[in-house]
Amino acid sequence: MPEHRRAGPLAHLEALEQNIETDFVIADDVLPKAAEENVASADDVAEVFPKIVAAGRGRALQLRPIVEKVVELSGVEQPKVLFVGTASFDRTDKFHLCTKRFQEIGCEIRRLNVSEEETVPSPEEMREAVVEWPDVIMCSGGNTLHALIRWKEVGLDLLMKEASMKGTVLCGGSAGAGCWFSSLHTDSLRPDNTKNKEHVLSEMTDEELADWDYAKISGLGFVDAMCVPHFDATGTNDVARAEDAEKVLQEDPSTPAIGVDENAALVVVGNEAHALSGDGVATCHVIAPCEVTGEVKSTPLATEEPIPIDQLLELVETE
Repeated sequence: MPEHRRAGPLAHLEALEQNIETDFVIADDVLPKAAEENVASADDVAEVFPKIVAAGRGRALQLRPIVEKVVELSGVEQPKVLFVGTASFDRTDKFHLCTKRFQEIGCEIRRLNVSEEETVPSPEEMREAVVEWPDVIMCSGGNTLHALIRWKEVGLDLLMKEASMKGTVLCGGSAGAGCWFSSLHTDSLRPDNTKNKEHVLSEMTDEELADWDYAKISGLGFVDAMCVPHFDATGTNDVARAEDAEKVLQEDPSTPAIGVDENAALVVVGNEAHALSGDGVATCHVIAPCEVTGEVKSTPLATEEPIPIDQLLELVETE
């Protein structure tokens, strides 16, 4: 990519690329703790942890089945929702888009803006907003790597982990889905995946805008798998998400992956998970090498049937 472009609209990519190998995992002990503690509270979903609704795209949070599942898991009719828009650079238009359905049902909603240093609240204010106040924490789509960097810098990652262990629902679409996994398949290095998107689009040619690659990066680690949001979509680089994810798994089969179609969500409740379709068609997929042939395959999950997560990650066709 031309260096003069790096100095202009693509300058933001340098900081991101320096963090491609950063380990953001801070929650890999949550599921083991859940296995020990959730037995006693299995009849009260409000106390079970973790509770995650990971949707394939941000707009899926407007689909009734997915909205209803978030509300159900919160244990109250009108949950208090904390919106964390770091991945979308705290843009107000993204806030309204993601929270629209929750506003319509009367939920109280707060915003936590930490994308820029001057908007970060004090440690005491952030703890109250993240750990003590919400029933639901909703993270926007956008640039996952930017969000993970900022959360680590301000300590928000650890606060969200603490909130999750109290039973707070974690949800989001796209970046707001992949962040909960140990790794994710991301378009964070896409040239226009930035705060000044409109400026980048006006400055670059179509060919330059299409000149980017997906990346595998670390997530927070609640679920030990690679999340592939937008699984049934093709990126602006003309490469299908599913195709590229299978290539990644072929090169490094150490961790299985879960693909989430754009209008679906993976629902995690304690140590169990299931696919939830937002439109009656979309679903989730387990992606892993076949034990017989070694070929990477994708297996769709049946919806509404909770399965222990360790078993779910082994559901790959053998033929």
